Amino acid sequence: MHITNELINEIRNKTNIVDIISNYVHLDKRGKNYFGVCPFHDDHSPSMSVSAEKQIYRCFSCGASGNVFNFVADYEHIDFYDAVKLLGEKLGYNISGTKKSHINNSESTYLEIYNIANKFYQNNLNTSLGVSAMEFLIDKRKLDKETIKKFGIGLSIPRLSLTDYLLQKQYSLNKLIDIGLSNETGRDLFTNRVMFPLYDLSGNVVGFSGRIYNTKDKSKYINTKETELFKKGNLLYNYHNAKENLKKSDYIIVMEGFMDVIRASMAGVNNCVATMGTALTDNHILLLRKLSDNIILCFDGDDAGDMATSSAIELLKKHDIEPKVIRLEEKDPDEYIIKRGKEAFLEKVKNPLSVIEYLMGKYKQGKNMSDVSDISKYIDMSIKELINTKDKVLVELTLKRLSTEYNISYDNLKEKYELYYQERKTINLKIPPKVKKTYNRYGQAQRNIVYYMARNEEILNYVRTKVPYFPDNTIRLLVTEMYYYYDNYGIFTIADFLSYIHDKEEINNTFVEIINSDLPEIKVDEEINDYIKVINEYIVKNKIEKLEVKLKEEINIMEKAKILDEIMKLKGVKQWLKK
Repeated sequence: MHITNELINEIRNKTNIVDIISNYVHLDKRGKNYFGVCPFHDDHSPSMSVSAEKQIYRCFSCGASGNVFNFVADYEHIDFYDAVKLLGEKLGYNISGTKKSHINNSESTYLEIYNIANKFYQNNLNTSLGVSAMEFLIDKRKLDKETIKKFGIGLSIPRLSLTDYLLQKQYSLNKLIDIGLSNETGRDLFTNRVMFPLYDLSGNVVGFSGRIYNTKDKSKYINTKETELFKKGNLLYNYHNAKENLKKSDYIIVMEGFMDVIRASMAGVNNCVATMGTALTDNHILLLRKLSDNIILCFDGDDAGDMATSSAIELLKKHDIEPKVIRLEEKDPDEYIIKRGKEAFLEKVKNPLSVIEYLMGKYKQGKNMSDVSDISKYIDMSIKELINTKDKVLVELTLKRLSTEYNISYDNLKEKYELYYQERKTINLKIPPKVKKTYNRYGQAQRNIVYYMARNEEILNYVRTKVPYFPDNTIRLLVTEMYYYYDNYGIFTIADFLSYIHDKEEINNTFVEIINSDLPEIKVDEEINDYIKVINEYIVKNKIEKLEVKLKEEINIMEKAKILDEIMKLKGVKQWLKK
């Protein structure tokens, strides 16, 4: 049995979200809905609402929302399909070992090709043609055969063409070009390189990184081009393995490169992920939060690594996460472990620095700590940083440490801290509050109409006959999915539709935002028609603007007359719509 959309809907329909969430969080009924303390942020008053009617939850503070599968996945630190499996088994469904069928046919083919390619590369490494590459990995890179096998490391070599091998298996050259394995001439893109497979969140191979080992090349590493399956900003290397190892620890370590992760694994630390050379993104943080809020940054020990660490700290703080930091004295974690040994690294992991400790260490750099003036500057910078720290115990301990270390009165340091703290409060008062996201009348009309379409199948069908298309690209894609879902299942349920689009991040986020708008009840023949008029007016307006541009560029008098006539007709339609 596969996990199909039909099975997901069946399990969701047999599951009461109130009953499930009550197993994790105490809920109190208020009116039609239930309220409880949100488990996804530091919530001190019940800010999470659970709707028995709609079978969805929403936190009014942090914005967490979704159906029962989303809640269980986030709470248990598992992926969506594992949540489906968990709840399904509670209902008696035998779905252990089930293959996930959420991937479309095209994506399924691509995953199939990547899997074949991965096995092909691994096989190359373990033949007589792979001896020099294996020596490079073991002797120069200090890997062992167990680690090489564990991370699926392989080899691309000119004498054995992956492209030819895949063409023989009846895969088209266009597909191989699309996914970044071959070029237009039918040659392999990766040759003479040690191959590191790159995985998606579920452990499927979705790309490769190839490293030179016996040739000279300007590019030490080359990666698969970004595809629908492989986007660096949406993936974290080793995420699927780290997820499993989090059962043994409650923290996740973020590194820069996959070799750092591999080396850490050899040292016995398996809950590491890597950004694969890109800066930490908001999407990365959303993925990390699914695993743990206890995040440790372990970036490179050079200036670039320091900049990346500082940037990551700022981004994490925006998400209300106070990370810890491992500061290394070598170029990167890979080099650190090789030079100083795994015990030294494990000690760093056991005793990560707080953000303030890390920053204070940075502030010492380039200063003469025997000079009174430099000491004063260092203390001043440290205290200014302390005012950004929420942990008051840490503030007290840091001030006492500074007092003892530099023989300065604790009261004087505390007074300085309070002064800076009050100054910041004054500045913050002058900063205007966050403005709620607003849309022009056309944008708002599109969003409002989607809100009512999601709640009323009659409205959904009515709009379908009256609106030729939605001008906003994201809304248009969302509505297309809504139509497709309704046509296939004959019913539209918000909670089930959320399951259907859960892996389509942009439209999922847009849909969640829209359905949480809490608009008033209306009738089909009232406001809906007004929204339809506004949208159609915008469509006509766009057409007129395009024709006016075309009119200016047109030289032929007869063609100009035709265009002008069309513009006049559309302007008439526009005036009629405004009535």
